[in-house]
Amino acid sequence: MAVSAMATDITPQLPEEIGLEFLWLELTNRCNLQCVHCYADSHPGSGYRDTLTTEQYLSLMAEAYDLGCRKIQLIGGEPQLHPEFLELLRATKRIGFECVEVFSNLTKLDDATLRFATAHGVCFATSVYSDDAAVHDAVTKVRGSHVRTIRNLRRLIDAGVTTRAGLIVMDQDQASVARTEQFLYDLGVTEVRIGPLREFGRGEDLLHESPRMSGLCGHCWRGKLAVMPDGGVSPCVMGRTWGVGNVLDASLSEIVGGAALRSVRQAIFSQVWLPQTASCFPDPGCHPHCPEACIPDAQSPTCLPEVCPESCLPDGCTPTVPTVLPE
Repeated sequence: MAVSAMATDITPQLPEEIGLEFLWLELTNRCNLQCVHCYADSHPGSGYRDTLTTEQYLSLMAEAYDLGCRKIQLIGGEPQLHPEFLELLRATKRIGFECVEVFSNLTKLDDATLRFATAHGVCFATSVYSDDAAVHDAVTKVRGSHVRTIRNLRRLIDAGVTTRAGLIVMDQDQASVARTEQFLYDLGVTEVRIGPLREFGRGEDLLHESPRMSGLCGHCWRGKLAVMPDGGVSPCVMGRTWGVGNVLDASLSEIVGGAALRSVRQAIFSQVWLPQTASCFPDPGCHPHCPEACIPDAQSPTCLPEVCPESCLPDGCTPTVPTVLPE
């Protein structure tokens, strides 16, 4: 049978048991930057959406772990603006999470956080929009943000902390993107991924488009879940348009096993993920960033999501950088 013909035999059926493998915890919607494309519409005054208490976050972590989740990312807004950020970070390792990552704009990084990350294998991710400070600061709308982010990125790298970075392509030319990528690798960043602007949050205004499920990376059906500071739950941090419940009204276990989440996961699986993986045929390169290991064969007629890096989550504590990146 020809490879191209096999693609038509793929049945868009969601696996029976998925559960919870990876959890985003958005600790605050507040951010000290005002990035022009921010998917979460965060800014210095957006903390009014923060409802969950430190105790509730701790309880959610413990419940997620009991459900089998071993990978967690603390995100925002700017997660380090949470008044109990370091306590929540320490709790991730105390509870037993194997992969812990902080997604931060890195305009701040205190010594205690750096020491803990170094000692306990915590990873950090950030976004850098240019090697040119003026261009980066124009995106964040805060003068001096580039200097602070790069300084703290260097501190993490010098301490041996695994770091990853991403660049959202808006109006930068190809030469600028390539120069920024090389700049980050020269700093010692473990991995850099370049991704497109998405129609979420303030990205809607830039693209003049409303949120579409096709704007998601398509991998969030695979045991992923995001909890927002107001308790809202969605399949990923960018998928808040497709809410599946609220932890103030139901337990995490009830939401993970609920019909609403399964319905959204089914839609993402069949409408976004499968069409992307089917595009492997007849092109063995699959997505532009797929390695050769992603090439399917008769036994595996789709892209292997564990291999193909078209995914918006870290994969272990030396994570693959997502194509879709928060700032």
